[in-house]
Amino acid sequence: MTVFSSRISRQAVRSAYGSASRAASSLALAATLAMGAGVIVAPTVFASSALAASAPSADTPLTLKTLKITGNSQVATSDIDAAVPFHVGDTVTQTQIAAGLQDVMGVYKAKNVGASFGQKLKFIGKNVEVEWQIGEQAAAGPAKLVVDSVAFSGNKKVSSDELAAATKLRPGSEVTNESVSADQQAIQGVYKAKGVSAGIGMTPNYPSPNHVVITWTITEKSGD
Repeated sequence: MTVFSSRISRQAVRSAYGSASRAASSLALAATLAMGAGVIVAPTVFASSALAASAPSADTPLTLKTLKITGNSQVATSDIDAAVPFHVGDTVTQTQIAAGLQDVMGVYKAKNVGASFGQKLKFIGKNVEVEWQIGEQAAAGPAKLVVDSVAFSGNKKVSSDELAAATKLRPGSEVTNESVSADQQAIQGVYKAKGVSAGIGMTPNYPSPNHVVITWTITEKSGD
C-alpha cells in the first residue's frame, strides 16, 4: 500500500488526489477535526497500487451515482447535504469531491462537534460511488457545578455549626438536584427536632463558570 500525505488546503488536497488517482481506483481520506483548537489535521490519502492503470485522473468528469454518508448523529444529514455543492446525478471530479468533504468538515467545525472523516471512492466506468464515513466524538455532558462555599442566613435559634454538621454539601462538592434537596430536608429535620418551625430556601450565587456559592436562607417562625 502506498501512502500519500498532504496539507489541509484545497490546492494541497487537489495535488494529493491527483497523485492518488494515478496510483489506484479507490481512495480513503482520513482527517481529524480538533474542535477545541479549531485545527484540522492534514488528511492522509491511502492508495492501492494494484489497479493503478484503471484509475481516472483527478479532474476526469464522472457521474456521481451514489453519495452515502454514515456515522453522523449529532449533525443532521440535511445540514451536510446543504453544505455540499453537488448531488447524486451531477458531474463531478475527484478534486470536487475532496473539496466537498472539506465543506462537511466546515459544518462540523461551525457546530463545534469533533469528528474524524473517511472517504471511499468506487469507479465504475465513467461513474463514481462515494461514501463518507464520519466518526463523531462523544457529545460532552453538562458541565459539573461545584460548590465554592456554603453559608446560612436568618438562623438564630439553630447555630450554623449544627446546620453544617447535618448537611453534606461542602466546598468542592458537586451540586445536583438530589444533593440540594437532601440538604434542605436535613435542615428541616434539625429544626423539627428542636421543635422550631422554619421556612428553608436556597439562594445560589455564581462567582465563575461552573462554580456556585450556596446560601441557605432560613425564615424562623416567631413564637416557637
